[in-house]
Amino acid sequence: MSSESNKQVVLAAIDDTTGRKNQVHRVLAHGDLVVTHATTAVPDGGQAVAFDLWQITDGRITGHWGDQEPLVEQTANGHTQVDGVAVLDATADTDTTRKVAEDTVRTILVNNDFSDLERYLAGESYIQHNPRFADGISGLAAALGELAKSGHSLKYSDVLDVVAERNFAYVRSAGVFAGTDFVFHDLFRVADGRAVEHWDVMVPREGA
Repeated sequence: MSSESNKQVVLAAIDDTTGRKNQVHRVLAHGDLVVTHATTAVPDGGQAVAFDLWQITDGRITGHWGDQEPLVEQTANGHTQVDGVAVLDATADTDTTRKVAEDTVRTILVNNDFSDLERYLAGESYIQHNPRFADGISGLAAALGELAKSGHSLKYSDVLDVVAERNFAYVRSAGVFAGTDFVFHDLFRVADGRAVEHWDVMVPREGA
């Protein structure tokens, strides 16, 4: 089946499969994998932002991994966790986007190499949707530095999945935050060879 067909399989089944009402903001697919970025209502009446990774085989969902964290009103960057560009750029090269996103994660977050952030991120034009971090590479560097000073260091250990389509790439990783095993879901928008926008969800790893 085509990527578009796989997307439709997921969108038709997402509410029943997750057991929640989803407002999908972004969806991308490559091969047998589909990624959705959505907001959803939670039992206490609030909202959460969710990333879900789906595996499709012969028109049926055969695998699903997903996590969510609360949607917050006040963020360090003034953006929400779901706003920003949502349209795929039909002129963008998927393989290039995938490489940029994976290299960004492996260099900065797995290897903790901050020596040349502007090679991977679009300088002070880098748009951040993680509610804890300000925009720009200065915002990211400052936040990571403060986390390290407070003993709440952030380090990825392994890239689990990468799904790219046109100018968007999703990376699911494992790692440690503040001494606890976490799963990290990162979505990047790529332009001119660098990440220009970023959304994420990070949650403690089940069974850790």
